[in-house]
Amino acid sequence: MKNRECPYCHETISLKRCLKYLMRGTDYDTVCNHCGRSVRLAKEPKPGFKYSFVIGFLSIYLPMQTCLLFFHTTFVEALIYTLPIFIVCLAVIVSLTLHSLFFSGDI
Repeated sequence: MKNRECPYCHETISLKRCLKYLMRGTDYDTVCNHCGRSVRLAKEPKPGFKYSFVIGFLSIYLPMQTCLLFFHTTFVEALIYTLPIFIVCLAVIVSLTLHSLFFSGDI
């Protein structure tokens, strides 16, 4: 079975429906956008899924504090310097999570 594939109709579940798991968590079921049946995640996408947002927060907090304390920049300058680091870390976390979504039909 491919990732993000419905176990009933074997079509790919839309990215919009899968991105809801990043906001709500993995305890909810979703509906296939092709056949309309309810599907649930077979397992948690990553063992550290709950810690992904902590890693995302630390990826902007630690470089920002480094800029503020060691380079003596203003808050806005430090935010501008660390924003690309945060975007890259967030993109990596989201892509790794979406590539490990597998659904099951047992509810």
